Amino acid sequence: MRINAETPAIAVIGMGCHYPGASDLSKLWENILARRRQFRQMPDQRLPVSEYYDPEPTTPDQTYGDRAGVIDGFQFDWPGKRIPKSTVESTDIVHWLALEVALKALQDAGYTRQSVATERSGVVLGNTLTGEHTRSQTMRLRWPYVRRALRAAGKAKGLPSSTVEELVVMMEQFYKSVFAPITEDTLAGGLSNTIAGRVCNFFNFNGGGYTVDGACSSSLIAVATAATALANGDLDLALAGGVDISLDTFELIGFAKTGALTGQDMTVYDRRASGFIPGEGCGFVVLKRLADAQADGNYVYAVLNGWGISSDGKGGITAPSKVGQSQALRRAYERAGYSPHKLDFIEGHGTGTPVGDRTEIEGIALAMSADGELAPRSCGVTSFKSLVGHTKAAAGVGGFIKAVMAVNQRVIPPTAGCKDPNPVFDSSAQCLYPIIQGEIRPASDQLVAGVSAMGFGGINSHVTLTSGDAPAPHLKPSLPERALLVSHQDTEIFVLSATSVQTLLQRTQTAINQAAGMSLAELVDLAAQLAKETEASHPVRAAVIAGTPKELMTRLQQLEQMLNDTPPTQGEVKVTPQKDIWIANAVKRHRVAFLFPGQGSQKLNMARTLVERHDWAREMLQQADNWLADMGFEPISQLIYRPLDRAANPEQVQDWFKKLTHVAPSAICFASLLWQRYLERLGIKPSLIGGHSLGELTAFQAAGAYDEKTLLCFAAMRGKAMAAKSENAGTMASLACDSATAQSILQGIPGYVVVANINSPIQTVISGERASVEAAIKRAADQGIQTRLLPVANAFHSQMVAEASAYLRANAPIPEQLTQNLLPLFSSVNGQQVQPGQNLREYFAGQMISQVDFVSLVKAIATQCDLMIEVGPGKVLAGLVEATNNANAPMCFPVESKPGCDRDLNTVLASFFIHGGEVNWTALYENRLVNPFIPASQRLFIDNPCERPFPDALEQINEVLHIPNVSNRYIQQEELTQQNNEEFFDTLSAYFSQRSSFLAELIRADIETLPILSPINEENA
Repeated sequence: MRINAETPAIAVIGMGCHYPGASDLSKLWENILARRRQFRQMPDQRLPVSEYYDPEPTTPDQTYGDRAGVIDGFQFDWPGKRIPKSTVESTDIVHWLALEVALKALQDAGYTRQSVATERSGVVLGNTLTGEHTRSQTMRLRWPYVRRALRAAGKAKGLPSSTVEELVVMMEQFYKSVFAPITEDTLAGGLSNTIAGRVCNFFNFNGGGYTVDGACSSSLIAVATAATALANGDLDLALAGGVDISLDTFELIGFAKTGALTGQDMTVYDRRASGFIPGEGCGFVVLKRLADAQADGNYVYAVLNGWGISSDGKGGITAPSKVGQSQALRRAYERAGYSPHKLDFIEGHGTGTPVGDRTEIEGIALAMSADGELAPRSCGVTSFKSLVGHTKAAAGVGGFIKAVMAVNQRVIPPTAGCKDPNPVFDSSAQCLYPIIQGEIRPASDQLVAGVSAMGFGGINSHVTLTSGDAPAPHLKPSLPERALLVSHQDTEIFVLSATSVQTLLQRTQTAINQAAGMSLAELVDLAAQLAKETEASHPVRAAVIAGTPKELMTRLQQLEQMLNDTPPTQGEVKVTPQKDIWIANAVKRHRVAFLFPGQGSQKLNMARTLVERHDWAREMLQQADNWLADMGFEPISQLIYRPLDRAANPEQVQDWFKKLTHVAPSAICFASLLWQRYLERLGIKPSLIGGHSLGELTAFQAAGAYDEKTLLCFAAMRGKAMAAKSENAGTMASLACDSATAQSILQGIPGYVVVANINSPIQTVISGERASVEAAIKRAADQGIQTRLLPVANAFHSQMVAEASAYLRANAPIPEQLTQNLLPLFSSVNGQQVQPGQNLREYFAGQMISQVDFVSLVKAIATQCDLMIEVGPGKVLAGLVEATNNANAPMCFPVESKPGCDRDLNTVLASFFIHGGEVNWTALYENRLVNPFIPASQRLFIDNPCERPFPDALEQINEVLHIPNVSNRYIQQEELTQQNNEEFFDTLSAYFSQRSSFLAELIRADIETLPILSPINEENA
């Protein structure tokens, strides 16, 4: 790839981070791949929602946003850094977070504080408004204003002046108690520009260190500025990054009044986009000129080739401009010397605001169009903010680090929360697509990426980078990338068990406490922990299905209410109408019937989660392809699994589906096999089985009539035999009526059409010549009956496939007879149990042209099972069972009504578990990213001084404020003199022994810096 010779390439040789949910690179990369979203209700120690929240956007001084992405676990090691505690307390926490992360980045690059070069090394940091600690700290200095207000209020209320003055004196002590004293460190510790200077001071860098403020674009501007300094020779090594710890009222209420926050989910690049959730964090990268990095033997994560900055000009100061944004992109690629057409993906600004998303997407497309038309869906866009929220001044470098890891690991990373892409992708930005599935490329590939950041006020920045050295082993995740890419689920199942209803109530209350304040990412962690804690011997059980912390909390509280108000009696099951809360008391009714779906149930990407998550499923798919190819049939893997997020248009999706329909029999049977295998791994095995039409092929395999290879090849042969040439093919249609009504509709219809499937009392399928079926559809519609043409290759279950029936009778690759049944097997032809000795070829030849009586099948098995599961793609059979059975009959649930719908399997598991089934919960969480669950109450979040609790006693306040209490001073002194001198000096000696080097360095620093001591230093030098 040609790089602009006038701009030296810049190497990224080190990185460090601390973002919500990740204090190191490997954890951040895993979270990105697994789409672990870090949004949680704002912790009270940061901003109590009860005091600042109002859902009405126009309410003065309130915010309608109640969630944020917050970091936890950050504790600055001031003793290890040999920084006085008083300095730390007087300085905004952004200084210390920036210093800690800068040190991580240098260490990642292979340097220590002692080994890093200092002569031409510098720091460029993105930050805005310093941090919220500084803003809170200034309130201490505004005490005179508060005092005036208090006196004025007391006067207005007619309080005695002495009482008011007593209140003033006491309130000052309480008011100031949460703030650090103002010291010689306070001013420097509260400024934004000194953050970079502090890092330079710590490492003794003298190449220059300063802060840039481009609002939300700040840290990417810092990267671009550092790259410029390296390119022109001002620096030889640069630390570039950003830090933002600012989630206080000024920004949260301010953003709320601009309408930028969302009160719902953060859905970046989605049609439902409604705003962003704020976040915080810090990131740094270590940059060198590529030639220098290679000469010095540095590992190169990625190569920064071009960067560009622009402003929106005379447009609105807060309204984005696609023209202005496109200029930043054009300048970056002009500097890089290659076209944006070479991009594999762009790490976008991606705030999730309707106007912001659309403007950005159109701006990217505008920049790309300058180099000519690009094929549809050529370049993906993704967003770091979709995981951690808008971290503002730290957002750009966070996206940059994500892009560097992606091109390094050769993975195109997904965007979280995008399900229904913004319509602009189908109109003015067809060359782009939101990355939903993600993609893994060969390690030898060279990926090209762009990174954008757009700032409040119209400042835009963009950089472009390519893969550097071979993928870094230390970034390799703990689970395979393809498993991580499907680790996220929209819902989780939370299970509880106990020996009694009262104990279950206590367990529920504990779960409520655990769930309080949890993040979206932690749903799976809590679900896995609760599952691990269940006992198979416990008779009282509950299950809750939820997709957000708020849903979980609401449903757990509802479960608590149900257990209090109407606890289940022994043998009783209680289920909410939405099937999201299940309770049972000593229930042992878990006989399961497997029902296998038939023709028309095929779906693109069916069972994809299983294939991507599990080795055994991929091996099964490969084996299926091999079996089919060996027998002369078309392999199915490439026809089932398609990159739907990269489909050029709806027509391409329809074409993919049409091609899948040609191999639907073997594809559907394969999906059913996968789900059958997975359910068995989860501990769910059938007590009896049945299938609908094509599904009977799988049912016979499950009963032991033949093996999996025979099933797939038999299905492929059956499908090929039944598929007529297009001009002779019949068709089928579904009528929303019973079979008698359907039969009356067919009376007098010219040509050939018959009732093929008696599916339920409200659904009948007809089959025959296309013209006849269409005439029947019209007649039914005239009677107000809903109709639907089915996606089938021919008129199955009619005489139009008689030739295929004869062919199967002679050539079906199956045994002659059913020798024995491993499980009770029921026929969908007549609802009768199939007995050993059945001639299989005769049965399936006749079944092909016979009417399906699914109603009889359902009624036959309903008396012999407690739960029915539709094992395969779709939810057709579940709907038919519901329409056929009465309220007291067993329910039927699909495992995957549509690809990726995890709620379906969770419902199956809830029902099975509640009815006394024993689930292998370990298998459910296999190859999913699950972390140990830590309740929010046990996490260390950054606090705001204004939310710190007041001391309980005045004496404690005096200690905090360093106000001497005369009455206590002499007592304390007397107590001190009465201490055991020997014990005191032993303690003091141990302290000096441990801290001597630290104290020596402090003394040395004082000697060098304090004016009164400098002459002594000079004399002793």
